[in-house]
Amino acid sequence: METKLKNLTEFYGIYHFWKNEAKNLPKKDENLILCDFDDTIFSRKDQLEINEILRNNRWDAGTKIIINEIGIEEYIKEYVENKSYPRDIINTLDTQKDIILTAGIYETQLAKIRACGLENYQVLVTPTWQDKILASIRYVLFSLKYLPKTITLYEDRPEYFIEYRDLIEDVLETKLIIKKVVMHGNTGKMDIQEI
Repeated sequence: METKLKNLTEFYGIYHFWKNEAKNLPKKDENLILCDFDDTIFSRKDQLEINEILRNNRWDAGTKIIINEIGIEEYIKEYVENKSYPRDIINTLDTQKDIILTAGIYETQLAKIRACGLENYQVLVTPTWQDKILASIRYVLFSLKYLPKTITLYEDRPEYFIEYRDLIEDVLETKLIIKKVVMHGNTGKMDIQEI
């Protein structure tokens, strides 16, 4: 597992520290939900269809355009505020323990989440998709402080979680249930498939 962790962080020695921390935590017969935000709770399809610059500049490039050219406040007003979106996943989250786990620039992601009226949910923002793996493990060990029987992940791009499923299950002594989400816009149907 240390070898696998080496691909995520140069601090692969934390594996043994995590395992020791996990040994000291109680186990609970509960399910923890981790849920992505963009294109899992709130679809970006409409804004990408409307705005060619955003469509042609995804991920880091798109974030730079939002912050430096459009402006976070203008972007939120134009594309996020007062928009409807499916409540399928949100309605299953427990605000006391479940997490919206999203990658990107903290200020942008938090502004989008607030504009959707989700400020009462616990949110973790990581710089990259890969960092979501580390953040998930740390959240359980150091914030939740117990080992849930299962963790259910809702994600539109679950590749990293599939790749590191065995690491998460090993460290947290849990079963990771991965559900791939395909949104068809914010007013359309949402397909959820367990992987």
